[in-house]
Amino acid sequence: MPHDLKTPNVSRRPVAVTACMLLLGTIVSYALLLPLQSSDINEFLLPWFKVIDERGFAAMAGEYANYTPPYLYLLGIVSVFSGVIAPIYLIKSVGIAFTLFAALVFSFIVHDITRNKRHALIAAFAFPLIPSVAINAAWWGQCDAIYTSFLLCAFLASLRKKPFLVVVFFSVAFSFKAQAVFFSPFLFFLLLNKEVPWKYLLAIPLIYAAMMTPAWLAGRSAVELATIYLSQGSYYRSLSMNSPNLWAVVKQFDLLSYKAGLVIGIGAAIAGNLLLIVYAQRKSWSPATVKLMLVSATLLLGPYLLPKMHDRYFFPADVFLILLATMYPRLVAAAGAMQVASVAVALGFLGLISLSYAMPSIVGALFTTIALIFVCRPLLQEQYRLAQ
Repeated sequence: MPHDLKTPNVSRRPVAVTACMLLLGTIVSYALLLPLQSSDINEFLLPWFKVIDERGFAAMAGEYANYTPPYLYLLGIVSVFSGVIAPIYLIKSVGIAFTLFAALVFSFIVHDITRNKRHALIAAFAFPLIPSVAINAAWWGQCDAIYTSFLLCAFLASLRKKPFLVVVFFSVAFSFKAQAVFFSPFLFFLLLNKEVPWKYLLAIPLIYAAMMTPAWLAGRSAVELATIYLSQGSYYRSLSMNSPNLWAVVKQFDLLSYKAGLVIGIGAAIAGNLLLIVYAQRKSWSPATVKLMLVSATLLLGPYLLPKMHDRYFFPADVFLILLATMYPRLVAAAGAMQVASVAVALGFLGLISLSYAMPSIVGALFTTIALIFVCRPLLQEQYRLAQ
């Protein structure tokens, strides 16, 4: 066990009881959330599902959808049960299935760092009850657990010193969502430390191409598939899309033009992540501690500094900050603040908060800033003890 890590003392007797209580809580909460519909489901996911159900494999071309084809493949798989199970439940089943997969990988990471099986078991059962995780999959019907679960796999592979798997899992995550790019500063850190050979990066376009091949066979242009993320980037010309970062404030008070915001935001994100990488390399913590601190900080810093972010782009940061707090209770405030921010913008989007559309993101930006300060402080300070 790393010298700078203290894990809670989990006795044997309460573990089974705690796991059962968490499982019951998951079943009840998800059962209550499943019938709820969001505008994303009504306006996008249900129409996409209908096309897939009617057209079969030809629908994998996905010209009607603004998500990448791998997600449509999964909808195609669950469409087999169309007519038996309501479409809304089939759509949500994809996100829920990967939430459970992410919970499993999450528990593996906890076990690899702590070597505590009971601690890892409780982490696995508690994961689906993370508020932003439950809302995302069971209410919103979104699929952010998919690419995040593969980012967790990539991080686990880095702990187990399996460099090629790091790149493979990152590539799969990127094939599902462009937001996997927020993991790239951590990948760059591994490259600089020679934990991942540079030649392995050649696997990224190859795996992406392989993931797009069924859509190409279904009739979609190879050029469209290769440039799908460039097309997605042009959908909205706004500095903030209900995202809990500083750009929500800039947008609300019209402090910068769109073009100026892009230049400043991208520049700040690159510089900020490079600074964190430099400071991470100076730390005398255990390798696992350095990696967990850095990946948590960079997954948060990226969507915080970049413009054009949506509310759900902080989802990987939500998950990794909970992992961080699980390992290091001193940082629970960071995870808690991030949950407040993400839940606020989610409830604002879903209509549960009846304030103006901008208010949840501005309030969320305050809590995201608090989370960022708590997470970056240990990396930037010369001396900082993580253990209590």
